[in-house]
Amino acid sequence: MKRLLRCLLLALLAAAGGAARADESFPSRTIRVIVVFAPGGGADTTSRLMAGPMGEFLGRGVVVENRPGGPYGGQMAAVARPDGYTLMADASAFAVRHKLHRNLSFSYEHGFEPVARLSVMPLLLVVPPTERAANLQDFIAALRARTDRPHYSVAGMGSASHFAGLHFVQRAGADAQHVAYRGGSQGAMAVLTGETAFNFGTMPSALGLVQGGRLRALAVSSEARTRVAPDIPTVAEAGLPGFSLTEWIGLYAPAGTPGPVLDRLSAAVRHALSHPDVVARLGDQGAEPAYLGRDEFGRFLDAQRKLLGALADAAGMQPE
Repeated sequence: MKRLLRCLLLALLAAAGGAARADESFPSRTIRVIVVFAPGGGADTTSRLMAGPMGEFLGRGVVVENRPGGPYGGQMAAVARPDGYTLMADASAFAVRHKLHRNLSFSYEHGFEPVARLSVMPLLLVVPPTERAANLQDFIAALRARTDRPHYSVAGMGSASHFAGLHFVQRAGADAQHVAYRGGSQGAMAVLTGETAFNFGTMPSALGLVQGGRLRALAVSSEARTRVAPDIPTVAEAGLPGFSLTEWIGLYAPAGTPGPVLDRLSAAVRHALSHPDVVARLGDQGAEPAYLGRDEFGRFLDAQRKLLGALADAAGMQPE
């Protein structure tokens, strides 16, 4: 028995030593971040902003590779060797991709380890400038009173814009039908042209139109007011207490990546998000640094899966 206990103790010490050596030696070569969107989107620009400062912290280069198509990039990352040298950046849709895509050869729920949350981007609830409602409460009352079924535009099925619209209509107790457009700009323009009654638009697609007087913003979707438009109230303070739903970007590693390696990568993210140039350039996009470490991000991800999953189920969304 004593011999068995001694062997077990030696095995545990060897494992701990191996983990420590992995932490000390990592990384020894370039790290790649797979972005599951085309160049120019929020996940892509955020990842590229952070690659330089992360590389400085880690002492090795960090390169970004675009693999658009959702599951295509996800599969590349999921089947990569779990050693910390292949990561994936994805938007908030990651939380429900298992509900949006069928016949996957990997698991979004179990195939990845959360590394860190990178940023959040509040959405703007915009209406035409001719809208009679003076504020969000008046607008909700008007929606409830309508005998027809108004339309609202969303930036694609499964986008943050889509889920924010679903959440808003549900919380408001209104009856409205979403119309999917190919992107945020088209969704905002649909409100401008009168095709739809409202839209939860991204800052890049909607804020300029609001500032130019072509659209009117009733609220932002985040928990707190945004620094780029501090005069616009939140949905929560303007009429629906507790409402919060934003676009966010997360960084992931393949399941099985050693804990010390994940910790080092997460620390590199925290370092990058403290870089003044990164903070300023995120602000230029209407986004804000929003670091969450491994454990806290994991809890946040669980909550998002619950919220977005319930909204998807209530809307009858089917995997494609």
